[in-house]
Amino acid sequence: MSFAAGVIAAGEGSRLAASHPGTVKPLVPVAGRPLSHWVVGTLKAAGARGLTVLTNSRGGAVPPSLTAAFPGLSFDFISQDTASSYESFRLVSRRLAEREDAFLISTVDALVPPADVARFWTECRQARADAGLALTAHVDDEKPLWADVDAAGLVTALGDDARARKLVTCGLYYMTRAAAERLPEPSAHRRLRDFWRSLVGEGARVLGPALSKTLDVDRPEDVRAAEAYLNADARTYMKEIHAQRSGA
Repeated sequence: MSFAAGVIAAGEGSRLAASHPGTVKPLVPVAGRPLSHWVVGTLKAAGARGLTVLTNSRGGAVPPSLTAAFPGLSFDFISQDTASSYESFRLVSRRLAEREDAFLISTVDALVPPADVARFWTECRQARADAGLALTAHVDDEKPLWADVDAAGLVTALGDDARARKLVTCGLYYMTRAAAERLPEPSAHRRLRDFWRSLVGEGARVLGPALSKTLDVDRPEDVRAAEAYLNADARTYMKEIHAQRSGA
């Protein structure tokens, strides 16, 4: 099993600026490795054969850092300042859809065990979903995007429309070329979550597999929580990542 993937690493990272001055978010150290290395290592361990990575104009140090750490991976780097999280997602999706019929996209601050990433990909493909949202019952975001799913695992409601409020999104997405080609113009949505609410509201087949514990690294306290998780609670996660790094 292999797949193409993208990483959105173009955000401001303003909440980490005070604790890590002068360091762009993708290179903020977490348990001895830059945050982006954890995300790329996860995707590689799960089966990614190539990665499209979006950085902003201040992220010039990110491409050489990743190519040096992962010489066995094929990278396609994009440098562009985008106006919103939705515009970033649209840019990466459209780029990947030029050559792939389906792919994964991760935010640069989503820590998801490799086995869960691989399962997410497999379940979305088997379900013939139009798109997919990875979900988790572990809520560590101050503004979580709640999601309801039906018995078939399809997302039925997001955000304020969700009623059960047992699962939240975690920064990992599945897209098909058909869905990417239908993405509206960047001005259509101010936030990425607004796009997903619209897609679900239109009745698209959006699968919502529930993963295990995942973490979102946005704030200084998130870095500490991630380090505790990576060093103590996820030895299998670390073993898979390090195995891939050694074999790069």
